[in-house]
Amino acid sequence: MSVICAVEWCDFAFLRDSVSLSDSALSKQLATLKKDEYVEQRRTYLGRVPKTTVRATDQGRQRLLGHVAALQAIVERTSRPQPDEVT
Repeated sequence: MSVICAVEWCDFAFLRDSVSLSDSALSKQLATLKKDEYVEQRRTYLGRVPKTTVRATDQGRQRLLGHVAALQAIVERTSRPQPDEVT
């Protein structure tokens, strides 16, 4: 999602190479994200060659931002020095 959210539309081949997945593995991930309405797919043709592009929906972008915020909160909590326990 972070790659997809960084651009308006993302080419399938670029996304596949960026996340180091096979075509089938990426297709499965995108199908799940599409079912959850986090991404939108567009299929066009250059002559006879299909070209698939993907973009994040507003809902998908919001979910990613929420996930990033939660991860930041975890990092902030774990990176603070803990007071010494008094025994």
